[in-house]
Amino acid sequence: MSQATATAKWRTSASVILVASDAGTSDDYKLLMLKRSDATAMVVNQTVFPGGLLDSEADESVAWLQYFEEFGVPQEELRPLVLIRDDRPAILAPQGTGCYDRFFKSSRIWSREIILRLTAVRETFEEVGVLLARSQKQLDFGAVACVQDVPDLEAWQRRVHDKPSEFLTLCRHLKVVPDLWALHEWSAWASPGFLRKGYETVFFMAFVDKQPKLLEEPGEVKETMWLAPLDLLRLNQMGEVWFLPPQVYELLRLIGIKKYLRLLDFAVKRGRLGTTMFLPVVYNCEGTMVYVLPGDDYYVPEPHLVSEVISFPGSADEFIARSKHLHRYAYGLSIKNLELNIPPPNGHLRPLKFQMERQKL
Repeated sequence: MSQATATAKWRTSASVILVASDAGTSDDYKLLMLKRSDATAMVVNQTVFPGGLLDSEADESVAWLQYFEEFGVPQEELRPLVLIRDDRPAILAPQGTGCYDRFFKSSRIWSREIILRLTAVRETFEEVGVLLARSQKQLDFGAVACVQDVPDLEAWQRRVHDKPSEFLTLCRHLKVVPDLWALHEWSAWASPGFLRKGYETVFFMAFVDKQPKLLEEPGEVKETMWLAPLDLLRLNQMGEVWFLPPQVYELLRLIGIKKYLRLLDFAVKRGRLGTTMFLPVVYNCEGTMVYVLPGDDYYVPEPHLVSEVISFPGSADEFIARSKHLHRYAYGLSIKNLELNIPPPNGHLRPLKFQMERQKL
């Protein structure tokens, strides 16, 4: 087993799994996903949850904390967003040296839970025109997100897209604050270390009581869709959309929960349990690439230091035979042979098996 000593670099991002109530259907909720434009997609029909890269100037500015304070949001309502735990992944660890009691008294926001929620809300507005925010009358800090109408939406979307720091200007103009409290911490994924350009992403889950109107940003978004998790997986199997492993894994988690209120209750409670970074360590098993995740016997203590594919002297079946605790998948055009025989980390949902239904002739 060879491991590199150099630490790979990942660009930090945040995404929103937006869940809309759709009562009266077998799956009484739908998820928002978007096809990336041909100019931004890795491959044709790449489909993702809304989200994008952290912008330091826009998202880390202490002006946000000052604005929250001016707006009437007490520090006590921001503190519950921050999980103080020893096992936080680096992407969610506090930044800088400020202690917790100096929450508002620094030049930059040190809490990643706040920064990345701001990133997720801003990017959702930039990509699909949905503004998750609360007015003065809506400061009950509830678990379901508030969606604001934005007059002259197209102009504001373009303005924020071109200069992300204008998102604060928009919120001031509309007299609203980003709805950080309705973004429930869900998961975190990082690209395998052997990739030249890596990303690390926190996924938040947010709930709305109905599907909001969308405005697709033409430079980034080719198409949007509201579909149940199972329908999205079927489209992937038919080749109409293309998912990276995190999207497939998260959809497999969700196909076991059919009800909006049940998923909302689970997401709120689970979000308080923290997150384990899923940074796959990749093994080459006689031509089959196997991606190993936390808890697996072959996961390594410092996965961020692994910048090469590790060669295993045997087949994928032999790789399984030598392991007692499994958390892994093979990957070709999509995830396949997903194995998890241990409790999911952080009290999470277990991904379920999915098989494409045979088409009737």
